[in-house]
Amino acid sequence: MTTSELTKGSIKALYNDDKQNPLYKDCIVQVINIKGVLAPTGTRYRIIVSDGDYFMQAMLSSQCGALVESGDLNKFNTIRIKECQLNSLKERKILIVISMQVESTAHTERLGTPASLEAEIGSGSQNRGSAAPLSPAGASISAASSAPSAPTAPTPMATSASSASFAGVNGGNAALDRQVFPIKSLNPYQNQWTIKARVSQKSDIRHWHNNRGDGKLFSVNLLDKSGEIKATAFQEQVDRLYNVFEQDKVYYVSKARVTMAKKQFSTLNNEYELSLDNATEVIPCNDEASVPTMNYDFKKIADLELIEKGSIIDVIAIVKEASDVQEIVSRASGKPMKKRELVCVDDSQKQVRLTLWGRTAEDFDASGEPIVAFKSVRVNDFGGRSLSLSMDGTYKINPARPETQRLQHWYNMQGANVSFSGFDRSQMTMDTNSSQNRSSQNVTFQTVKDENYGVGERTDYFSARATVAFIKHETFCYPSCPECKKKVSHDVDGWRCEKCSKNYPEPHYRYILTLSMEDDTAQLFMSAFDDIGQQILGMSASELMRLKETEPEASQKVFANATFNYYNLRARAKTETFNDQTRVKYSIVEAKKISFVEEGRALANEIQQFFGEQ
Repeated sequence: MTTSELTKGSIKALYNDDKQNPLYKDCIVQVINIKGVLAPTGTRYRIIVSDGDYFMQAMLSSQCGALVESGDLNKFNTIRIKECQLNSLKERKILIVISMQVESTAHTERLGTPASLEAEIGSGSQNRGSAAPLSPAGASISAASSAPSAPTAPTPMATSASSASFAGVNGGNAALDRQVFPIKSLNPYQNQWTIKARVSQKSDIRHWHNNRGDGKLFSVNLLDKSGEIKATAFQEQVDRLYNVFEQDKVYYVSKARVTMAKKQFSTLNNEYELSLDNATEVIPCNDEASVPTMNYDFKKIADLELIEKGSIIDVIAIVKEASDVQEIVSRASGKPMKKRELVCVDDSQKQVRLTLWGRTAEDFDASGEPIVAFKSVRVNDFGGRSLSLSMDGTYKINPARPETQRLQHWYNMQGANVSFSGFDRSQMTMDTNSSQNRSSQNVTFQTVKDENYGVGERTDYFSARATVAFIKHETFCYPSCPECKKKVSHDVDGWRCEKCSKNYPEPHYRYILTLSMEDDTAQLFMSAFDDIGQQILGMSASELMRLKETEPEASQKVFANATFNYYNLRARAKTETFNDQTRVKYSIVEAKKISFVEEGRALANEIQQFFGEQ
């Protein structure tokens, strides 16, 4: 996102209380976090303000705090600071915002990638001075091509003499347990906290080289019942902590710096991350039963068509095939890389190609068609949906989870005999010539209703033959970004995409259809997205939108011509809640217009087989 509307350099001027600096007064900054704090006089509000390059902490006066309570000031709004005062509290500088005005409420994400100013000009310690951004500007960060040599580290019972006395030998430590905070509650406002977390992922040591010098780092993902957070160690802290952290082990971690997460380097759903410095204490804990092994949010393979390209998701699937390890040359770095491609399937009766990289590709064992839970895979769109295990991603083979048992039972009972369809464009049609396929998979809409498809937490997929009875005309599409497909808004400079921070002279319209579909038993309202919409209406959403604006009557004919056509459908049924109303939503995943010639031949074959069996 663009930071051009923010006053660059203003955070440094405010932090240094440089009232002579022209950037000090009337500066425009973004509020990137708001937190209510109980005080004797009522609730006060702490905020974090950013100029796109740096951020610092601030406190709103009672007058300004009223804007939060009224809903006029929200997270990611930009504000103009009219009057303020700098206070120092326990070696921390807090800006008191006395007078301000809200400039813009249009933003929904953080502008830029601001870093903590305290880390650069705070205490001046070697670690803070070299804490370095998670990825130094212009750095080329790469994992070591082979396993890194083990750095020298203290005994893993504790990382410093001051913490050695707290280390529990058997189980947890009662004194530390009383101080434990949930990960989801961590924020830069807290000075004293301890988390009890499992290492859900540990990276290799990575090295960078740029004009500022050389460096190294590694990171771990820490997990508890409330969520996950990324923690990164730089330079000498790599030597101190790399061998302390072990995959899947549980630790007490304290005295790390909580900073804003750099989303380009993390796949976790957390606004913050940890920077491990000289003061950080890491104490092993043997009480592993109280900490989950992994948090997942599994998506069905058939749902990939409905998930935005570039999203990070979790999937659990059966690995039916695996290629040999191949070596390719990376176009980005020019270096050789190892890769292995898997064919994964699940009970949504779809298959997808999933790519593993580097050492993971070499170590993966696909023997016996295992069930694998993949954490943090990226959704790609090369000739159709595909998946790639991200740098922070992990996998577990045959994990002890209810999803594993259900998937194994389904595969043993029927999945092994299913003909799975893929996401390649050439494979996006359904088999209408197979009488066995039609008789075993097609259901009626009344069956869908009677058997409560999609009710509760289930996501059900079904095939059916149906007719388009009606298409909602009023809101058939939305203006989207040509690059990221997010919705764009119209302003004086054209069409604005907040995610890409770009303006376009015109948007790319995408279908979001609501259709009334009928078969000979019942009717269902179903939704269809862009690819399906183009199949049904015979033109792109942008073309139809232009036609609607120039020739309204001609556009109505397009909708009329699209009705009363027959399709073989594959659809999804899932319960969703919107505006406090819960209902089953039906979405079309695939659609193929019926060829009456092919259908007639298929029926003739069925009749012939029926009499042949008599």
